[in-house]
Parts: sequence; C-alpha cells; structure tokens
Amino acid sequence: MTWFDRTNRVARTLLRATLLVAITLWVTDVPGMLGQAYYTEQYLALIAGLCTTMVLVDGTPNMGSWLRAANGLFTLLVLGLFLYVALRYPELQLELTMTPPSAVVLGILLITGILEATRRRTGPFLPVLLAVMMALTFVGPHLPAAFETRPVSFSRLIVYLGLDTNALFSKILAIASIVVVPFIVFGYLLNDFGGSAFFSRLATRLVGRFKGGPAKVSVVGSAIFGMVSGSAVANVVAVGSVSIPMMSRAGYPRPVAAAIEAVSSTGGQLMPPIMGASAFLMAELLELPYRDIAIAAILPAFFFYFSLFLAVDFEARRLDVAGDPEARLELPGSAETTGSWSREWHFLIPIGVLIYLLFWENQTPEYAGLLSTVALVLAHLAFPLRDFWARAVLTARALVASMAAIPDIVLLAAAAGLIIGVLNVTGISFAITMQMLVVSNHILGILLVLTAILSLILGLGMPTIGVYVLLATLAAPALIELGVPQLAAHMYVLYFGMLSMITPPIAIACFAAATVAGVSPWKTSFAAVKVGAAVYLVPVAFVLQPELLFIGSAGDTAIAGLRLTIAVALMTAASLGYGARPLSTPLRAAAVVLALANTLPLDLLGLSALMGTASIVGLGVLVLAVWPRRAALP
Repeated sequence: MTWFDRTNRVARTLLRATLLVAITLWVTDVPGMLGQAYYTEQYLALIAGLCTTMVLVDGTPNMGSWLRAANGLFTLLVLGLFLYVALRYPELQLELTMTPPSAVVLGILLITGILEATRRRTGPFLPVLLAVMMALTFVGPHLPAAFETRPVSFSRLIVYLGLDTNALFSKILAIASIVVVPFIVFGYLLNDFGGSAFFSRLATRLVGRFKGGPAKVSVVGSAIFGMVSGSAVANVVAVGSVSIPMMSRAGYPRPVAAAIEAVSSTGGQLMPPIMGASAFLMAELLELPYRDIAIAAILPAFFFYFSLFLAVDFEARRLDVAGDPEARLELPGSAETTGSWSREWHFLIPIGVLIYLLFWENQTPEYAGLLSTVALVLAHLAFPLRDFWARAVLTARALVASMAAIPDIVLLAAAAGLIIGVLNVTGISFAITMQMLVVSNHILGILLVLTAILSLILGLGMPTIGVYVLLATLAAPALIELGVPQLAAHMYVLYFGMLSMITPPIAIACFAAATVAGVSPWKTSFAAVKVGAAVYLVPVAFVLQPELLFIGSAGDTAIAGLRLTIAVALMTAASLGYGARPLSTPLRAAAVVLALANTLPLDLLGLSALMGTASIVGLGVLVLAVWPRRAALP
C-alpha cells in the first residue's frame, strides 16, 4: 500500500466520523441545547464540504503521482473554502450584495468542487446540463420574445449560484442534509444487519409456494424492502442477488428475471413510509405534512405492485413456473420455526417505530428517522445479547461506514440547487412552462404526454430525485395551470421520473439488474417495459381521477380504484399476450382500448354512461382472458 493509499484511508475514516458527528449533533439540536445559534447555511456548508471532500479525496482510477498530488491540493482547497463559508457565512451575506471579486473567485471554486465531485459520482450529465444552462444565461436575453430571459452579469450569476440560499445552499440541500440523511443511514444499517435477507425470506414464506413463486418473492420482497430503502439500485443489489438466480432456476429467462427485479425495485421509491428522498422534497415544496404525501401515495404504490404481481403470475402460467411447496410463513414460537428465523423478527421493530412516529405521533421525518435508527441499533444489539461488546464495536464501525452513502444524495441535491438557481435567476423556468402550455395548446392530454416524455428524457442521466426537482420547477406549474391539483401534478412528475429508471435507452435499475443477472441491459430494459406496461397507466389515471390520491369522497375513490384495477389487469394481459391462456390479437387490441378507457374520468365530457359501459365490458373481457380453463381462445 502506497503512502497516498494509506493517507486516503485515514482521511476517509476521519471525514466519515466527522460527518456522522456533525449530522447527529444538528438533528438532535445539541447546539440549541447549549445556547448556540447557527445559520442553517453554516451547517449546509459544512456537510457539503465534507461530502465533496469524501469524493474528491479518492481521485480517479489510473491517476499518476503528479495528478494525485494536484488532486490532493485541490481537495484541501475546496474543503478549506467550505469550512471558511461555514465559519463566516453571516458576515459573507452582508458583503455579497456588492459581488466583490473575492466572492466571485470563492463562488467559482465552490461550484467547481461540487460539479467535479458530482461528475465522479453520477457521471457528466448534471455538470454538462448546468454548463449549457449557464451558457443560455448569456444567450437568453437575445432570443425571440417567447424565449427571452432576464440579463444577468457573470459576477452576479456566480455569486448567486455559489453562495445564495436559493441556489447551492437551497432548501433542496437542506432537506437532503437534514431530513433524508437519517433514512439513508437507517436503510444502510438495515441491509448491513441482514434486514434485506430477512425480507427476502419473509416474502418467500408469504408467496413462495404459489405459481411463479420466485418472481412473486422478488415483487413482495422488493416492495417490503423498498418501504425503508427508497433506492432502486439498492433494492436490486440487496434483493436481486438472491431473487434473480432463484427466478432463473425456476424457469424464467434471465432477461425477464432481471427485468422483474428492476421494475419491482424501482417501485420502492413510491412505497410509503419513506418513498425515497423525493417525497420529503415534495412535502416541503407543497408545504404539506409528509404524512399527507405518504397517504396519497398508497394507491399509486398498490397499483404499481398489483400490475407487476399480475405480470409475473401471467408469465408463470405461460412458462409453467411452479412454486416451492415447502415455503411457508413461520411465526415466532411456532413448532416449524428453526434456526435464526425466530430471532429475525426484531427487524420489524424499528419499522414499526418509524411508522408510529410518522403517522400517529406526526413527528418530523428527520426525528422519526433518527429514533428509528436508534431502535434498529438497539434491536440488533439485543437480539441476541451474546457477544454484546464485540457486536457493539462492529455496529459503531457500521455507523461510520454508512456515511459513505451520504455524499451521493448531498451532491445530487447541491447540483440540483445550482440548476434551480440558474432557472430562477434568469427566468428560464417561466419561459419553459409557458412554451409547454403553448405547444400543448392548453390541452391536458397533450401536456401529460409532453411532461412524461420530458421526465423520461431527463431521467436518462439523473436519479429520480434530480428529475423530480427539475420537473417540479419546469413542468408541474403547467399542469397546475390547466387545473390539475398540486399534489397530483407533483406526484405525476415524480412517478414518471421514477419510471425513467426502467425505460430505455438508459434505464439505471435495468442496468444494475442486468449486471447481477449477467445479461444484456438492452434485453432487460425492453423486457422491463413489457412486464411493467401497465404501470405507465397509473400516473395518467390519478391525474385524470384525483380520487385515487384520496382527493374527494371515499365512494369516488372506490369507483376510481375499481376501474383502475380493470385497466391495469387488461393492459398487463394485453402486453404479455397471455392471461390464463394465450390471447388472440383482436382480444389484445380490445383489452388495450378498454384499459385506456378505464383510466379516463367516469364523467368525461358527460359520457358517464359510455365510460360505465367500458368498465363493464372491460370486466367481461378481463374475465374471458384470465378465467382458468384449458381451452385456448380462437
């Protein structure tokens, strides 16, 4: 091991430990208890500096000694500047209005550090996007009136982006650094302590014995684990490493097995109670309690997994994949319970604590996440109690190691804040919103299609949270302008941003699953679209029928839910060409038409009788497609 390697290892450990201490002290409000008052921006500068340094300190592969030395100096410079901002932020705010040259240089270096660290972690998409948008800042004032933007000087732009509370140190970075971080640690520790394996075994005992059991285990296991992880790639790695080989051995083609895991893992970002980082941002942007966001997501998440469950069942019937007759749910204390299974039920304790604090006590998400993490650690140490001190040391090391997952979300939030800053200071976001309304001719259906396409395009190079932040600024206002409820508009762009992870050509979740399965990412991506065809209907349905988000009466919600159930089942059968038996081409076409009809509002243009008829006929076609009998359809 070289001197550089030893130094980097020590630096990584110190940075992670410092980050853990800083986050814990801030979330528990220790400075306030001690009578010390700090700006939130001071904390954000410290966290951003530590996270940026954690990425930069490692350099890049195949760096020569001179480049490594230069990288080390640049890393120290960036860390020093962020610490400088953290210490002097109150005074800096008084000086920035004059945009002195020193503030411009400071802003350039802070932005460069953030973007270089972001490039190393997430690729070039975000830095290139920001560079293009900054270039548009100077071109925009000379464009035609419909696209014209406000003129902004270079010095003003740099100082605004690098040091303003509406750009780098924005609410987005605050949510990532304060609210989301405890949940990232919670998910990391849950996986490290064996929680993902427990959920896989729990899913096996719940559905493993049914037809197509291995794939149903993947769906249920990913849904359960997604409730607390909120990360598609983490789900794929944690659950897919077990479920994909299991599905392949049972008879599913490997690309299909990888696709099932990719789609089921992606849906975790919509699963309450955590729903990934985007839901916390949505709660802040809409100024709603997080609990309301999670409740609104219940039916969209249910229909996501319902459609996928139907897809794997229909595929199992087509491929004649049997279940495992030995798989049974073993309750604690039962005669069948053996080995460590009886001790693993303690993983449900911290999840119960989390749900209780969020939904019954209505605690802030960060406080609920922190206490749930404490409950997870205590449960891990207590079950069993033997070797307590040795396991306590390993747990402390796991806590420090969990900090390695923090820079991804912090850097992404910081980069997103920079992009939002450019949109705000130039007025580009307003111009884009107006042009979307013009292009769609103020027709909601066209605007929904445009928004979905924009979501999928932006999702080619960004995680869901980045897509959501941009679309919440660019596209959601246009939807709201046409009468879509705010919550439905934001949920729509979040949902389609999530679907970008399974949509070709760059489907991040599919690429991760394909790597686990050892198959082509392209085959996996196209198989994912086929398996998950019905999930693309769900966001359209809840925009056109907001009752699905519990906006309206319970009766309206029940009717909308019944019609979407028919639509999802019909689209799934039509996409796969199989229900209980092969489906003829005319029947598949009819199923698609009836599925689309059942996503439309019941009272569309006063055609409630026609829509009701479509529901009844759709139910009949569904019964014809899935009723178990052996005779093939003509």
